[in-house]
Amino acid sequence: MVMPAEEEDRPRVLLGAPTYKPRAGGSTTYFSTLVDKLKGKVEFLVYSTVHPEAPREEEKDGVKIYRIQPFLIDSPKLIRYLILPPVTWIQLKRLWKKHGPFIIHAHSAGLYGYIISLFTSAYKIPMVKDIQDLSDPPWSAKAGNVRMYIGTGNAVEQKLLELGIERERMIIHPALNPPQLEDIAKTIKQKVISDHIRVLFVAALRPYKAPDVVLKAFKIIEEQRDDIILDIIGEGSEEKWCKRFIKKNGLKNVKMHGTFKEYRKVLEYIANADIIILPSRLGGESWGRVICEGFAFEKPAIATNIPAIKNVIRDGYNGILIDVDDPQALAREIIRLADNPQLRRELGRNGKKWLATLPTWDDIAEDIYRVYLDLWTEVKKNWRK
Repeated sequence: MVMPAEEEDRPRVLLGAPTYKPRAGGSTTYFSTLVDKLKGKVEFLVYSTVHPEAPREEEKDGVKIYRIQPFLIDSPKLIRYLILPPVTWIQLKRLWKKHGPFIIHAHSAGLYGYIISLFTSAYKIPMVKDIQDLSDPPWSAKAGNVRMYIGTGNAVEQKLLELGIERERMIIHPALNPPQLEDIAKTIKQKVISDHIRVLFVAALRPYKAPDVVLKAFKIIEEQRDDIILDIIGEGSEEKWCKRFIKKNGLKNVKMHGTFKEYRKVLEYIANADIIILPSRLGGESWGRVICEGFAFEKPAIATNIPAIKNVIRDGYNGILIDVDDPQALAREIIRLADNPQLRRELGRNGKKWLATLPTWDDIAEDIYRVYLDLWTEVKKNWRK
């Protein structure tokens, strides 16, 4: 273990990140942005999942990165439950022995987050718990030596209050303003007007994101017209099903692109889309990051009428809300926007206006940094005892 010096003011924080660079995803964007904002003031240790194209252990820009957790998100539940608990516990114990004491700041989702929570209780480690969607059962959300909860959106806040978590133990942001998006957006050239309407679906291809609803909607659309194109960016357990559905139904205007290593590439597709769609099921979102990314380029969105999305979209003002599991409604609203460029422009402009009201990533990082400082003072005090 590494004894914290009396004068050591730089908090040491283990980040439990389900995904991290170069793997794409919301967790990667969130935790890598936090690291970029605070790496000069915080000693970060990143604990994440393995990646075939990245070293298991490396130090980059003063940040120690451990990509040692098995990536089993799409594996059968039995495999996950047999492998993850012992492996996660052993790895955490190793990191604690090598780098402790530290604070643990971890994503709460899934078995990975639950085991990390139990570890903080067993070793009395102060924990900052990130809850970014509604998928966690109550016993998992409350597990751990949690000193502060960080969440996004009113739906997450309401869930925590219902679990008996005091408001003073929460930092809740209405939504997360995509990092450094304005600077990138200025350098991306948008397409010239064409005869085709491009619809974009960016999401993990898993049941809670409803890729099946997207493809069923486009089956309806292609039966009526051939001027609307769907681009899909993402990967996951439903990818094979999606490809079979596309082939079986002869969908000619649906293009699957997998994932991109570079965030900029995703933004280029957003910039050149006409409509963003996100028909997630309940529990699949906390705020809808791609919607906010679309707003930066004045793109309208169609999404489901679930609590998390209603934090971001005001129906008829900056987007359109539809019912969950309703491909007919999704198809209908896509066609309506495709035929109404004025409405698309109005919704998109209002989306950009709303985006400007959100806290910046500098504000968010500073809120989290203050929590780290308070907890680090406690860690040093207890360690000296």
